[in-house]
Amino acid sequence: MPGVSGAAILAAIGSQRRAMVNRLNRLDFGNVGLALLSGAAVSMGFIQLLAGPLEQVANLSVQVLSIRTTALVAPVLISLLLLLRDGPLMVKLGARFARRRSSWLRQVWRQQAGGLILGALAHLPYMLAAALVAAMLTRPELDSLDELRFLVGNLDPLLLGFSLMKTALFAGLTLWIALDQGARARRRGLPPTAGLSRAISVSLAVVLLLDLAWALLITPLISVGVE
Repeated sequence: MPGVSGAAILAAIGSQRRAMVNRLNRLDFGNVGLALLSGAAVSMGFIQLLAGPLEQVANLSVQVLSIRTTALVAPVLISLLLLLRDGPLMVKLGARFARRRSSWLRQVWRQQAGGLILGALAHLPYMLAAALVAAMLTRPELDSLDELRFLVGNLDPLLLGFSLMKTALFAGLTLWIALDQGARARRRGLPPTAGLSRAISVSLAVVLLLDLAWALLITPLISVGVE
């Protein structure tokens, strides 16, 4: 990069790395809170949807289904939370890419994206834990320890594994889309807000289409293989 010393480049990379480590260490309590609220809302909403019309208290099977449903939708919700929090940062970095491509910028992108994807994965347990607690609150008359053992014992490890995979995939895609839209906005002479708006709409469309394709094509194959 002309006019910039190697020491300055290394200092910039080190600063980016330290900032990312600090972000992972505090794990953004705001986003963790949103993940907890989302998990509880999905779980409780699912239970109310099934138990409400039947005018009966949700049984343990419905509680298990509510937690599994939360695991299914969690990757989409987490990627949306990630986009809303870190989309502006990726759009800004994309604009810098459009101005000047360099190896150190690519290294900064890889470090940031890798750290943010790990952070997204760390939100999944919080969301599932909130879903589990919300499900247990629908049956307060049961023994909490026995109920907890039953619910945890009926979680599908394969479903949880694929939820982790989808979370990493969707998070990576949303970050790349934000980077790309930031670069496109810069090349077209548009403000960063236009790139961010476009990144949100494109990311939502891509993630929802992929999630639908996963449900229609991959999930049935997995079910057949397990049987």
